[in-house]
Amino acid sequence: MPWSWECAPFCLNWLMDIFWVVLFVGLCLVVAMAVQTFWLTKLWFRDSQKASPYECGFDPFGSARAPFSVRFYMVAILFLVFEVESLMFFPVLQAYKEGAKSFGIYSWGFLLILTLGLFVELYRGALEWARD
Repeated sequence: MPWSWECAPFCLNWLMDIFWVVLFVGLCLVVAMAVQTFWLTKLWFRDSQKASPYECGFDPFGSARAPFSVRFYMVAILFLVFEVESLMFFPVLQAYKEGAKSFGIYSWGFLLILTLGLFVELYRGALEWARD
């Protein structure tokens, strides 16, 4: 028997029942995982030695949350960004190898965008190692 509009209220009720069951099961899973996480962290950090950072068997000299210079990470991230951009240049070289006519437009456009990105980073001072 083909579908008809006569069963529409039944279908909507059935879908709402499924929705509430899925919502209830999902909430039960969330609560169970939260309780399990709380219980496991209580077991894990029962001892103060386990809660302290491990430094080769020695007592820690300072806090594990000591501030550090973000400059190292900024330079590393900028290196990765420019490295990925340089990898994007390989399809342009493949187009040159195959003799594509639009090679010049793509290559100069790409190099222009790469150079503009470098100048923006220089202007913002992200590449300066020490600030005066």
